[in-house]
Amino acid sequence: MPDQSPEPLTAVERVAANVKLLRARRGWTQNQLAAEMGQKFSQVVATTEGGKRRITVDDLVDFAKAFGVTPEQMMSDDPDAGGAQLYEVTVDGGHPQSLVADTVDPGETWTSFYLRETRVFLAPTARILGIRLITEEAPDA
Repeated sequence: MPDQSPEPLTAVERVAANVKLLRARRGWTQNQLAAEMGQKFSQVVATTEGGKRRITVDDLVDFAKAFGVTPEQMMSDDPDAGGAQLYEVTVDGGHPQSLVADTVDPGETWTSFYLRETRVFLAPTARILGIRLITEEAPDA
């Protein structure tokens, strides 16, 4: 019987899949990711995720920086590997937000969430109604 395992992803396909995965894990829209990358429009994000755009080295670096990972991690099977955890944060006046972080700094005035030493979320400590650890490690999907 022939091997039925799927074809491995190319580097471009892996990065595209990881862009979509990391964006979803952080709860960002394509426009929010574009803003994190310093872009005015989400076209780069949409065409990358859709596999309709060849990814340049500059794109790879920009995506990695926006997500707080290395370019090498963007090309790996699990770009968030390394102790990251999935949290749900509820701030007064807002809906719960899920985010991936490996460090939480609950200061007296501000609470910061970091992923690989890059701040991914900041909120006034007095406005945080709850922080719930959803998983011990960030999920694969």
